[in-house]
Amino acid sequence: MISSVSELVRLARNGQSQERFAKELGVMQSSISRYERGSVNPPARVIDHCMHLVNQRGIQAVPSAEQLATKILNHLMDLEAADARLVLDKVLDTLIANQPNMKPTKGKSKT
Repeated sequence: MISSVSELVRLARNGQSQERFAKELGVMQSSISRYERGSVNPPARVIDHCMHLVNQRGIQAVPSAEQLATKILNHLMDLEAADARLVLDKVLDTLIANQPNMKPTKGKSKT
């Protein structure tokens, strides 16, 4: 999973030298170094090119919060995840009970 632009650039470079990758992108080698250190954000065209390279290799990008929630929900809907649903429900109830400022969700009452 890719969690930052600097990681995206490193993955897109795929072991090539920074100099060779810089030529491919039309930037200086020192720019690649700064992108990978996270000290400078690359321009959008560089990010797009890196994303294209990474997607070509089948490396999965970091999911959005909505995509992650959907994956978790789909997993929890599986019949074999009944125990996980019960545990998650108890954890949420405990968190709500221990946080006086939190309001209960629909269908739940605060005890």
